[in-house]
Amino acid sequence: MALSRAVGERLHAGLRGRRRALAVLALAGALAGVTALSLLVQNGGPPQTAFARAPSGQYAVVAKNTGASTVVTVVGTSANAAAMEIATVAHLPGTGLRGAVSPSGRQVALITPDTIVLGRPVAALITLDLETGEIRRLAEGLDPLQDALWTPDSTGVVVTHRTWTATGEPMTSVVRIGMDGTATVLETHAGAAIVAPVGFDRAGQLLAVRIDERGSTLTREGAEVRWLSTHITRDWALSPDGTRLAFVEANTWQGLRYLPRLVWIEGSGGVSAASAAGQQALGTAWAPSGQSPKFGNEPYTPPGSVSAQSATGFDVPLAYSRDGSSLAVHHWSGSSFADPGTPQLQVVNNAGRQPLSGFSRFFGWSAR
Repeated sequence: MALSRAVGERLHAGLRGRRRALAVLALAGALAGVTALSLLVQNGGPPQTAFARAPSGQYAVVAKNTGASTVVTVVGTSANAAAMEIATVAHLPGTGLRGAVSPSGRQVALITPDTIVLGRPVAALITLDLETGEIRRLAEGLDPLQDALWTPDSTGVVVTHRTWTATGEPMTSVVRIGMDGTATVLETHAGAAIVAPVGFDRAGQLLAVRIDERGSTLTREGAEVRWLSTHITRDWALSPDGTRLAFVEANTWQGLRYLPRLVWIEGSGGVSAASAAGQQALGTAWAPSGQSPKFGNEPYTPPGSVSAQSATGFDVPLAYSRDGSSLAVHHWSGSSFADPGTPQLQVVNNAGRQPLSGFSRFFGWSAR
C-alpha cells in the first residue's frame, strides 16, 4: 500500500538494513566522547534561546529538513504562534533526524546520520538543550533507523548498538548513554532482527520489543514477558502508568493489514484487538489520563457500500501535549491507506487544527 511506503519506512527499511552484515565501530570506541557547542549567546549572560523566555504553555518540538541539515524549532499551540528556531543540525544529504524530547521537556535527543561506513549511513546520538542551544555529541556508530528513549529522570538516553559475531549472527546491545557520554550496556539480544526499547514499567524496568523469526515478543530487562504476535509490530506506545502497551500489527495473513492491538504488561490476559474487526490503523498515542490509546484509524467503509473520496482525510496520531489539551498528528489528505494523499503536520485541539506548514518531523512536546 502507498501509505506503508510513505509512513512505514522506519520498520520495513530498518528490517532490511539490519539483515545485512554491516561492520560498525566497536562499542567501546563508538560510544565515547562529548562535545559541547553553544549556538546562541546573550551579551553579559549565559547562552539562551528565545524558548527560554517564552510564556507558559504547551510547545511542539518540530524539525524542518533543508537537505544537508535540519532546523530544530519550537512552536506554541495558540493560533499563529511564532516559531522559535533553536539550532541547525548538519547531517548527510538526503537523510533526516529522529528525535525524542526528554521527560523534563528541556532537551531533545537526536539520532543524526552524519557518517558513511562501508557505503552506508551511520548515526550519532546528540542532545540539544532547548533553553541554551547547547549541543552535545554523546555516541557514534549507531543505526540511523532507530528512535532514542529517555530514562524517566532525563539523565540518560537508551539506544541500540548493532554488531555481528564471527559467524555472521547479529548481536544487539541496548545501551544507556549518560549526559557525560558514559555508556552502560543494559542487555543484549542475539539473533534479533530488531530490538526496540519502548519505555519503563511501574518499577522502572526497561521494556523492549524484540522482532525475530518468532514474530514480536515483549521483554523486560532482556527477559521475555509475553509473546505479542507472529508478525512484525510497530508504532509501540506504553501507557502513562506503564501497565499497558498499544501497538500496530503488520498482519500478512490476508494481504498486508495494519491492525491495532492492546496488551496488559502484567496478568494472564492475551493481546486484544483495539478496533472493530478488520479496521486498520497506524500511529498510537496515549493521553496523560491513560484511559485508552488513540489510534489513527483508516476511514471505514461498510461492506457493500460505495467508497467516496474523503474531503477531510485522516489522522495518524503522534503524541498528546503534556496537559492533554492538544494532539500532534500527521494529517493525510486521502481517503484510505491505499490512497493516502499528502501528509501535513498538524496540532489538533478544542480551537481546531493548526497546520505546522514546512515542518516534516515531530520530536515531542515541551511545557513551560
